[in-house]
Amino acid sequence: MSREYVDLGLSVKWATMNIGADRITDHGDYFAWGETGTKDDYTWDAYQHGISADDLTKYNYEDNKLALETADDAAFVNWGREWHIPTEAEWEELCNRCNCIWEWTSIDDTPGCRVTSKKEGYTDQSIFLPAAGYYRSHAIEGAGASGYYWSSSRNVPFADRAICLYFVPNFIGIGNNGFRNGGFSIRPVI
Repeated sequence: MSREYVDLGLSVKWATMNIGADRITDHGDYFAWGETGTKDDYTWDAYQHGISADDLTKYNYEDNKLALETADDAAFVNWGREWHIPTEAEWEELCNRCNCIWEWTSIDDTPGCRVTSKKEGYTDQSIFLPAAGYYRSHAIEGAGASGYYWSSSRNVPFADRAICLYFVPNFIGIGNNGFRNGGFSIRPVI
């Protein structure tokens, strides 16, 4: 299946929708960090790479792996070899106010952020990131009020966390507040 992307004049091209979405306004699927399938239980007990924040079997202090391998990259596995989950640097490039304008808005009654390129020759190009919230335990929280999107980068000081993009109205940030067992959205890049 062919996937569509938008060229914002940056180092990568951004998919027009999240994994699992049929339209740009769909929230899509939720994934724990380093897992390639969806599930109903986003707890440490159900996490593929460990049973607790202190007992991680992969991407931990011992193996010192700081980025997802392709076998654990949901974009690569679900969409094909040319796609990947954005790195921390790729999210930072998108969030840089010199590169893009971020606007909290709604499309078809779905709240989220429209991200429009400021790069010469690309100012008519944008993507929409739905405020899909996140999956914690057995329930979605914050849908319509916040967005959480995984990067492929593990947190360095805290192995139980990974770097993610998060946003609410009037704030966007990239940080290490994503506990790896939580279910976040994935916006692939090519």
